[in-house]
Amino acid sequence: MGYIYLVIASLMWSFVGILVKTASSMVDSSVITLCRFFFGAVLLACFLLIKEKRLRVFWRDKWIWVGVIGKSGNYIFENIAITMGFAYGNVVVWPVQAIFLTAVSVLFFQEKMYFRKALAVMLCIAGVILISWRGLPIKQFWGANLIPLGLFAIAAIGAGIHVISQKKLVQNMDSLHMNFSVFLLSSMLTAVPVPFTLKVSSHANILAVCSLVGLGIITGASFYLYAEALKRIPFLIAVTISNISVIFTLIWAWLFFHEVINMYMIAGAAIMLVGLILINIPKDLAKKEDKIYEEASN
Repeated sequence: MGYIYLVIASLMWSFVGILVKTASSMVDSSVITLCRFFFGAVLLACFLLIKEKRLRVFWRDKWIWVGVIGKSGNYIFENIAITMGFAYGNVVVWPVQAIFLTAVSVLFFQEKMYFRKALAVMLCIAGVILISWRGLPIKQFWGANLIPLGLFAIAAIGAGIHVISQKKLVQNMDSLHMNFSVFLLSSMLTAVPVPFTLKVSSHANILAVCSLVGLGIITGASFYLYAEALKRIPFLIAVTISNISVIFTLIWAWLFFHEVINMYMIAGAAIMLVGLILINIPKDLAKKEDKIYEEASN
């Protein structure tokens, strides 16, 4: 059952880009961000009411607010970048997030930078560059991609901060209450700028409305399914399978928006996937591999 949960969550994540792009035809990015959190919180509230017959919001823990700030920043900048660029653009969030978390673990938690981890970081960077470059002339690449790429990088840092908060919170709180609290508070926070930035198209679009609701369902359900999957299957396998969302994101962008997918992007995605898998290998296994490499080098 864990594998089914994981595949469903991964497929959900792969649709984020095209749903954001579709919703942006009717509303601006601030409304998209609010809806992702609001409808996600509503879905998790339904789960909690079915499971426990009541709702509790945990707002006094500082790590809840760290998660709120991180995840809000993640969605705000990711949504802006997608509306500015391509539907597949958010695939670079995963490797940049992994690089950020690796840097935090080395600089602040004094973890050793093993050969495997250093190689993984370099592969992630190479993958991001290839996907963003797409074989364009250098001047065109910098002119068309620099701002969206920077926004995705900021979004990835926000996602990484959210991951750190989850690791702290999960020690004393179940994933359902944790995510409900974070998403509900995030919806309140991201609602603040909406009245001042609101831009709505004069033509109602049923696909855009469905996309807004769908983004909320993905936000609420995918994190819950992923947490449940991790209870049932090995972490490395979970990470490997979840990364298939990168491939499907590119496929959906090509299929629904006819965005050009070339060999540079396919190669970048493949390199990035290898880097993501390497960077998530459990510490004990990684230490054995690095020890073997060091012995072979000597």
